[in-house]
Amino acid sequence: MAYDAGEYKPRVGVDSIYVAEVIADELGVYTVGTPEYLAPAAEVTPSSTTNSETIYADDQAYETFTTRGETAIAMIVTGLPLGMAAKLTGQVFDEASGVMYEHGGVPPYYALMFRSLKSNGSYRYYLFPKVKFDVPDEEAVTRGETPEPKLQKLNVHAIKTVCKFQLDDYGLEEGLQRVVGDDDIAAFDPTDWFTTVQVPPVASESA
Repeated sequence: MAYDAGEYKPRVGVDSIYVAEVIADELGVYTVGTPEYLAPAAEVTPSSTTNSETIYADDQAYETFTTRGETAIAMIVTGLPLGMAAKLTGQVFDEASGVMYEHGGVPPYYALMFRSLKSNGSYRYYLFPKVKFDVPDEEAVTRGETPEPKLQKLNVHAIKTVCKFQLDDYGLEEGLQRVVGDDDIAAFDPTDWFTTVQVPPVASESA
């Protein structure tokens, strides 16, 4: 396979964080709501959890087994509206009073999308089809001679979907944990990346 030279370029920015609530994720069904803008992005850092176990035979390493756990995503945004924070974390926002009530709650699952600018002006696009947001901590500091703006930190947990998708032309059917597209690949079209959650066809098998 030949690769475009732009695919080797480093990433130098991040923007356009969108979320869409996952309405259903089960065998044969993956349904999401309409994507909406989250907040201005300062930093997005996904970190995958991988566990490996090696077995030994004939006095040497014989085979290694690897499993992938959740992807922890550390996000920093400029700020988060209370109404959005309530939706993401399963709390209650009263529009009449403009007040958010934290009561424990159960955070719903969301799809998370964003893109990263590359040094050649192209973008790499990311989708995590099933994530949960923690209730965010907030920092505040007294104003002094030197401004110390406090950005909003968000901890996000991405896991694989229960729904299985058709991932290639050879019959591979699996759940999805991440989808990535690159402007510098001629076949990739990012036009609807932030208006429709971009997942492959759902697998025809129900189990």
